[in-house]
Amino acid sequence: MVLQGEHFAYLPARPTVKSWRFLPAQDPLVSPVDVDVLRQVNMSLTRNLDFCQSGEGSKAWSEVLRLREDFKSHLAWVMGLGHLSETFSRHAVPNYLVRVLHPLSQSLRVNLLLGMLPDCFLEVRALTEQLARAFQADLKFSKEASFTSKLSRLDVREPSLYKLTGETDTSVLPLLSELGHGWVRMDQPLTGMGASLPVSAASTMYTSRDVPELLRLTSAVKRFRELLSKTMSQWSSKLEKKDSTPPFKGS
Repeated sequence: MVLQGEHFAYLPARPTVKSWRFLPAQDPLVSPVDVDVLRQVNMSLTRNLDFCQSGEGSKAWSEVLRLREDFKSHLAWVMGLGHLSETFSRHAVPNYLVRVLHPLSQSLRVNLLLGMLPDCFLEVRALTEQLARAFQADLKFSKEASFTSKLSRLDVREPSLYKLTGETDTSVLPLLSELGHGWVRMDQPLTGMGASLPVSAASTMYTSRDVPELLRLTSAVKRFRELLSKTMSQWSSKLEKKDSTPPFKGS
């Protein structure tokens, strides 16, 4: 699998048995089990991409792609503020964009194609909670000289990410409850929202039975995108700027 821009490309599109047969000879560390896993992953990616682009998973796919565009838009606005060294050293929200939103939104897209929906829901929750943490750190400890000291003081003052999220926007609390209810158990393997996740599976191919969970993921990502836009607007309005940079306009 190779990446081309923001899209996935698979080479070859339809791997042959012959091509897989020579993998162990090229690298003695690759076992027959590894080859089977790679074959399964490649097949799942190919079929799930078709399912997400033109099938019943298209709404979830579209929301995830829009989230990537949101990241680019928010980052471009921050970069336009100037004084980048000071901006990124002092403020937690810009660091959230590049350290949390960027990698997790990429991972969300990959896991969606792999059919690993529990991972997708975990990533949406992490995105939501860490956004609230960054925003509250900048808000409550604005006089601190570095974003790391802001986060450290916030973690001591309020270690509950759930409470921090509620302080940022109470309307998002039902989303956190939905993401955390009934499918994550500390004493059991991760399960989907009402369905078991095969522990041995490297990836899962979607069927019509996955549509309800895909629709839940669609709603979760959409609601997070709305929270992100609202939070960025609030953050920009509270940011003390020495120049006349216009406030961020939500997408």
